[in-house]
Amino acid sequence: MKKNAHQLTDDVKLLQKVVLIHGDKLLILQREENSPSRPLAWDLPGGNAQYPETLEDKENTHQKDAVREVFEETGIELLEDQFLTENLADFRTYFEAQKQVFSVIVGWKINLEDDFDEKSILISREHINYRWISFEEINNYNFGDFKGEFIKTIIKKSLSK
Repeated sequence: MKKNAHQLTDDVKLLQKVVLIHGDKLLILQREENSPSRPLAWDLPGGNAQYPETLEDKENTHQKDAVREVFEETGIELLEDQFLTENLADFRTYFEAQKQVFSVIVGWKINLEDDFDEKSILISREHINYRWISFEEINNYNFGDFKGEFIKTIIKKSLSK
């Protein structure tokens, strides 16, 4: 059994973040005070991939994980086929030497339907607040200082898609 449920293995993890766009706004979530990483910082929906539950779930598990994370954190139901290359906004790797963990970080851009209700968000217990912000407001929010710069990068890259 794996030691860390938020990693694929003891030394590899896949982190997916999703820029959800509705009209000219995007959704950000505020992390809770006791979060192990970037407490009270603003964030995008998403999270770490989990090891497949069954042997049948062995292909394109990144899609299932992204759909699951967005639903768990926002209540928004997306489709697995929305997580294809055409919606890929950012792809990067990061090695955390102190913990000896290699991370693959993937950023997605998903446009929500015009009739989506922005007030229908159901945040998880991992978060304490949500906001729909314009792209110009990004720098008004703390995404976790240096550690959260990758969130701003994913947002900015999604704007250029």
